[in-house]
Order: sequence, then structure tokens, then C-alpha cells
Amino acid sequence: MAPSLNRLLRPLRNAWRFMDEVYRTKATERLEWETRELENIFSLLTLGAFVGMQAPPMHITLELLPDMEDELIIMTNRVCMSNDPLADLFSMFDGI
Repeated sequence: MAPSLNRLLRPLRNAWRFMDEVYRTKATERLEWETRELENIFSLLTLGAFVGMQAPPMHITLELLPDMEDELIIMTNRVCMSNDPLADLFSMFDGI
């Protein structure tokens, strides 16, 4: 009786492990996406004066500027490519 029970439980256990891995991967991807979006929001809040939004006092922005070099580069790249959707598409092929 025990060998047949093991034979039945093994596929169920494998399916459970597979589903667990899939959901963990999806959760990780979702957290990475949310982190990127929160960084973008923070960049807009602190460096919004560069794109015409209200921003915090300039001395706070200037103090944060050295720490936000990457975010500023990403924002300027997005502004440059916002008028050219083909440039956005072809920028995906930069690494190839």
C-alpha cells in the first residue's frame, strides 16, 4: 500500500514545487517592477523642477543630486525618447 501511495504523492509534490517556484518568480518580478516605479516617483518628486513640476526647495534637491545620478540619467533619456517611439523600441536592441 505504501509504494502506491508514494507513487501518487510524488507527482503532486512535484506539481506543488513547480507552482511554488512559478509564484515566487512572479512575486520577485512584481517587487522589482514596483521598486523601479517607486524610484521613478521619487525622482519626479525631487527633480520635478527639471520637467516643470513643483519640487521641494532647491537646497534639498541639490543635496540629493549626487545620490540620484542614475535616476537623473534615466529621466533625461525618457524625456529625449518620449517624442520618438521608434527610438524607444530600438533602444531595447542596444545590447545586441
